Amino acid sequence: MVVPVRVRLAGTNPAQVGEPAHTLDATQKGVKLAGLRGELKVGDVIEIQHHHARALFRVVWIHAVEKSSEKHVGAECLEAKNIWETQFSQQTDEYEEKE
Repeated sequence: MVVPVRVRLAGTNPAQVGEPAHTLDATQKGVKLAGLRGELKVGDVIEIQHHHARALFRVVWIHAVEKSSEKHVGAECLEAKNIWETQFSQQTDEYEEKE
């Protein structure tokens, strides 16, 4: 599912709006983001906001898009929250980390 989100490093000023991005894929436990241009590294904890719902995620992989400043980011949810306004099946996530 593709939805607009805002992303910011956890622990930064809560008044900071965050960087616009969008999902390429989302599950109950993780998300693949695109459109990010800020500085992130694997292991960073980020806050993702979708509408008024927010949750903390840990960056597990980053892929720089060729000939662009855009990055794709894979992140796992650190909270027992569903911010996506949809119900997911209870199947196990099956995904591969990109190098």
